[in-house]
Amino acid sequence: MKILAIETSCDETAISIIESKGKIKSPKFTILSNIVSSQVAIHKEFGGVVPNLAEREHQKSLVPILITALKQAKLFKKKKYALKKENAALRNILSREQELLKQMKEVFPLEVPLIDRIAVTHGPGLEPALWVGINFAKALSHLWNIPIVPMNHMEGHIFTALIKEDGKNAKKFSIEKTRFPIVALLVSGGHTEIVLMKNIGKYTIIGETIDDAAGEAFDKVAKMLNLGYPGGPAISKLADSGDASAIPFPRPMIKKDSYDFSFSGLKTAVLYYLRDHTSYKKRDVAASFQQAVVDVLTAKTMRALKAHKAKILALGGGVAANTLLRKTLQDTLLRGAKLLLPKISLTGDNALMIAVASYFKKKPTPAKMITARGNTKISD
Repeated sequence: MKILAIETSCDETAISIIESKGKIKSPKFTILSNIVSSQVAIHKEFGGVVPNLAEREHQKSLVPILITALKQAKLFKKKKYALKKENAALRNILSREQELLKQMKEVFPLEVPLIDRIAVTHGPGLEPALWVGINFAKALSHLWNIPIVPMNHMEGHIFTALIKEDGKNAKKFSIEKTRFPIVALLVSGGHTEIVLMKNIGKYTIIGETIDDAAGEAFDKVAKMLNLGYPGGPAISKLADSGDASAIPFPRPMIKKDSYDFSFSGLKTAVLYYLRDHTSYKKRDVAASFQQAVVDVLTAKTMRALKAHKAKILALGGGVAANTLLRKTLQDTLLRGAKLLLPKISLTGDNALMIAVASYFKKKPTPAKMITARGNTKISD
């Protein structure tokens, strides 16, 4: 099976093509292409992602990225005749994406590539951005008569931790053979949640943030410290030279019986500290704040692991790149348990994770039934 995946949930435009071989329940995968185009430089001046700008950039980027991905996968072949301008169905599908429609008319039609299914992120995320990827998938499905599988973005993040690379070839990998249940800690700019994975495709959210996500808190504190956007990497880098015990920031809800999180109060504590201490050291603030976040994430996750008698902990999401979080989880892991960490390059949003997760979906979905679901949950 060859899968083409599209990811446009936020500010990365990504397309990946993978091929699976071998047994259905234990496939071997090959990465034929995996391209991510980041919009960070565009959103940086605003201190965060601007939805309408993200939508615009996705429309501008998808066709060029598709062509590059097909060429890398050796599946690109241009037809000699032009795309019929009177293709009413295509115009209807892309009625809201006029720039994308224009670009498709300029480069299509292409020979139908040897693709078995198209996977696309349908949520959660920014709905204007999601719709661009979804309608692009629908357009390709219409032109090529290839079925679509809508995918949950957070499910994709779990699969980044389950990827087991072939040491001899970085483009080849399989899925880690594990015992269920698995506890997954998913931490990103928009989401912080603990998910109980009873089997592939069977998920229950047992804890989530009631206000700011951890990644969002990193961004806001970085803004207070004038470190720029995105905040996570900037705080992590500065924290390396700071004293994590210098400032006793609160650990919100760390002793609560629930697995839910709250980072709004911690963010406010940083704000008040900066207001009341004019001679503060940025590196100590960064280190102390980061330690507080990691302490809460770790404590809640370890309790969940023990309560559900899980032997596998999977980490996913953009904040999964944080060195302190990775090390602390490993150091605190219960005896007999195993920590699955994603490759750093796969912690951010990418289409490879969407492609891999979609392999395990049995049936495609009719195109007309696929919609953007900005607030959907992995358990829906």
